Amino acid sequence: MVEQETPARRTIPWQVLLLGLAGLALALLVGSQVIGVLYSIVAPPLPPLPEGVALLEHTGADYGVDEWLYGTPQSACDVVRFYENNGADCRLSNGGCSGMRAGETPSTEPQSVAQCEGEKRFSIFAMRWNVIVATGYQQNGPTHFRLTREVFWTGDIPPRQQLQP
Repeated sequence: MVEQETPARRTIPWQVLLLGLAGLALALLVGSQVIGVLYSIVAPPLPPLPEGVALLEHTGADYGVDEWLYGTPQSACDVVRFYENNGADCRLSNGGCSGMRAGETPSTEPQSVAQCEGEKRFSIFAMRWNVIVATGYQQNGPTHFRLTREVFWTGDIPPRQQLQP
């Protein structure tokens, strides 16, 4: 009679198993950081945008450098307040929102109301956006605003350039 030997059971040493789990945890930690950066590169966030606006035109000068023109039925002052509530610094033009007296009809000629600037950091990057709000339009809502954005891929926001008189 031939005796059959049962094969020896192979086991993974616990040190190798522990090392593998540590490597997996490290890969998950690094991967979670890299995924956010890659997503931000592929789809950088848009500047804040009020509800109920219609896109009239869009141009992109470079990747992350964009300009949009929107129309809205909201008043120019409501748009300015929206951007101030979202952290923008706004400079009102001649009289701005307080320039219109009660019962006075708005101008039918386009006129600038305000210019707003804001900054936002996301992932390891940053962006600066600028909004020029105007009123007095006949089509696509009485208020139009031009929104520009520049993404700074280094993460540092350079100082604003001041216009020389």
